[in-house]
Amino acid sequence: MHKHYMKMLVCPVCHGELEWHIKDENEDRIINASISCTACHEVYEVRDEIAVFLTNQLVRNDLWDQGENGLEQYFKEEPEVYEKLMNTPDEELNGADYWYKASYFEMKRDFSTSSRMYEHAFEKIYTEEYINGWDSQMDFIVKNIKDNEPVVDIASGKGYLIERLLKQTENYIVATDFSPTILLRNKEYYKYKGLYNKLSLLAFDARKTPFKDNSISTMTSNMGLPNIEQPGEVISEMNRITKNTFMSVMFFIDKEDKVHMDLANSFGNAAYATRGNALETFKRAAWDVEILNSFIANIKPTPKGEILEGAGIDGFPIKDTIIEYCVIQGRKN
Repeated sequence: MHKHYMKMLVCPVCHGELEWHIKDENEDRIINASISCTACHEVYEVRDEIAVFLTNQLVRNDLWDQGENGLEQYFKEEPEVYEKLMNTPDEELNGADYWYKASYFEMKRDFSTSSRMYEHAFEKIYTEEYINGWDSQMDFIVKNIKDNEPVVDIASGKGYLIERLLKQTENYIVATDFSPTILLRNKEYYKYKGLYNKLSLLAFDARKTPFKDNSISTMTSNMGLPNIEQPGEVISEMNRITKNTFMSVMFFIDKEDKVHMDLANSFGNAAYATRGNALETFKRAAWDVEILNSFIANIKPTPKGEILEGAGIDGFPIKDTIIEYCVIQGRKN
């Protein structure tokens, strides 16, 4: 974590001041440290340059960690499946099997192979409209980053937007996720790519962040909000920590699409499922909000594995449907 972020951070539980005990550092970064709240005495840490501000107050499922461990264990238990997957030419693999093969190389930190494979993976899995719609939203955000203040990205996951920001802007970037597993992958991946010098990594739950009020000039998210299980008042928390602008890549379903509305309700994130719901949710949390760069896309369910029989990639969509991609931009009232 870059040292200059220390002044922006507080305890995510009570917003108390933090006491830093730095164990290892270099000129720019904290490498290892213990951190304690001077008010409620909660304890956090910086571990291998990743600041970890997770609390025990919120339930969360680390699917990134479960996915890596599960794939490794599966191949140990089913070596014949592993051999077939690895020995089948890439061009003969269906989209799901190809994706999991790339994921295995990434898990082993063979970024040369996994990066090459991922360049072709999306076209094996998603419709052209899905890819073009998503790309256009990320490009829109990159083009509208206007100042030289650090950009904090919420629920970054594998960092598709992060990579574009690092390549195409001069800004320092903070990638965040509640999974230390995916942030460790990001650290190693962006070092491999030669993009790590402007990147810091923070692990926290977006529902309880470690940032001071109005401390972030520009905040982004790449479809992160709909992926937060039981998001509750997360958008109010985003309002608390943002000083100016929040730009989030989103997609909306039709309110009459009962199958997918039921799916959204089951994950507790229907507040972001439709255009009307999202606008109302943002406005209720005191944002001035507008929908930008709208793009309508026909999408289809992603394929299931054939070699990894039945293995899926995305739970959405369940059936063919139409979505509206956009950037939802919120500004502080």
